[in-house]
Amino acid sequence: MAHLTNPLKTRQPMMNIGWAQRSRYAVYALALALGNVFGAPAFAQDGDAENGELIFQQCRTCHQIGPTAANGFGPNLTGVTTRKIGTADGYTYSGGVQAVAKDALEWTPDRLFEWLAGPTAFVQGRTGNTSLQSKMTFSLADPQMRRDVIAYLATFATAEVETPVTEKAQVMSHGDTPFDPASATPAENGAEGEAIAGLERVRQTLVAPPFLPDHSQVASGPPKIVEVALTTTEKRIEIDNAGTSVVALTFNGSVPGPMIVVHEGDYVELTLTNPATNIMEHNIDLHAATGALGGAGLTSVLPGEQAVLRFKADRPGVFIYHCAPEGTMTPYHVTHGMNGAILVLPRQGLHDGRGNLLHYDRAYFIGEQDFYIPRDETGAYRSYTLPGEDIGDWLEIAPALAPTHVVFNGRVGALTGQGALRADVGETVLFLHSQANRDTRPHLIGGHGDYVWEEGSFNAPPLRDLETWFIRGGSAGAALYTFRQPGVYAYLNHNLIEAVELGAAAHVVVSGDWDDDLMKQVYHGPIR
Repeated sequence: MAHLTNPLKTRQPMMNIGWAQRSRYAVYALALALGNVFGAPAFAQDGDAENGELIFQQCRTCHQIGPTAANGFGPNLTGVTTRKIGTADGYTYSGGVQAVAKDALEWTPDRLFEWLAGPTAFVQGRTGNTSLQSKMTFSLADPQMRRDVIAYLATFATAEVETPVTEKAQVMSHGDTPFDPASATPAENGAEGEAIAGLERVRQTLVAPPFLPDHSQVASGPPKIVEVALTTTEKRIEIDNAGTSVVALTFNGSVPGPMIVVHEGDYVELTLTNPATNIMEHNIDLHAATGALGGAGLTSVLPGEQAVLRFKADRPGVFIYHCAPEGTMTPYHVTHGMNGAILVLPRQGLHDGRGNLLHYDRAYFIGEQDFYIPRDETGAYRSYTLPGEDIGDWLEIAPALAPTHVVFNGRVGALTGQGALRADVGETVLFLHSQANRDTRPHLIGGHGDYVWEEGSFNAPPLRDLETWFIRGGSAGAALYTFRQPGVYAYLNHNLIEAVELGAAAHVVVSGDWDDDLMKQVYHGPIR
């Protein structure tokens, strides 16, 4: 709801908006700690509920209200006008709101009006404790907007709730298609369950990009169950040399998240942990997995929760994974760093499409990331403290599809200087490149793609001798190159504006002897 100026530009009837599209987050919720919102009828008459509904549309990415609304990070708002402050069933409030709730205050219209003007100021004013904060960071300055929103919330005062608000919502979607994990619990019995139970288990230690975990290029023995662990980490990172920062949402603390490596036919048993210290709900959608939403509906975890997902790597290739909560929060999480990739190698190893085995001496994972950093009135990049605090400002700039930064592995220059990739003349390097949101055009200046799996599928024969290859947004690709000359190579997105001006560039430092037959400076000097 930040920076609303003209909520009357369009009208979208409430019944036409899919509940599944509305995020359960409350960083920008209207009422993180609402209790009995509506008291005096005269106050409601001062507000326009229809206009309040239009204003509230801006908050539907972060809050639910209506018959199927459920608690998430913030409380659902259905029937909120009949509750006291801090009493939404099954919801855990912030320390500041809990302190206010000790006095069993009811939300009169005047108190709610004051809350919407400044939640943290309200908490501190009511408790006298200036160290207490509210998770709700926006303030709705316009008095009439506050009245209109209160009038709209009041229309749900007696709405019947179809699903208990004490249960975590079981709706996960990329759109309006609901998914109920309870209807898809994997069976652990029968011949299939016994076969899986008999497989060897191995635990893979994940490492931060651009490196890959230890692995064999050719599988040995039958398929295995490969155990991996990802922890969702919310942390502030700098993304350029000017000190620009973003509160990143990450897997295992890195942007991109770590590369997972298995072989075709292996089972991946992934443990996803969302620490209690986090603010947001997270999950994982694995493009390598076969099943509704790539596992997103089975891995939704609130802070303090953990989920374990097992899936079969049933096709070889390189695939992205990313967080996919629902609605607007999916691109929000992806463009705040929450994506990575998984490499599913053929059991016999990579091949050239003619039956010949290919081998690599080194492998590097380049995760291309687009960031959208809001600016303040002076043009300087804004800085935020909490995850989700920037969502109102982000929503104003992200739909223009014009990123402020396009970087490799989390920041401008991450793969240059001390972080440069390294190789020796004669070594073959596998470059694995992912872009979870936008198209990109990797290019190795001075080198080529000897073998390129542009679309990421190792079942397809590789393309040969490409100068630049194309990675579609939401996918990953692979390129194999044997270095033949020493020097510093630039590996970049060949949209040169994005490479030079926005940061999508890396260096590969190659050691060895120069070959004059491949390149030689014949003359340099005055014009002759």
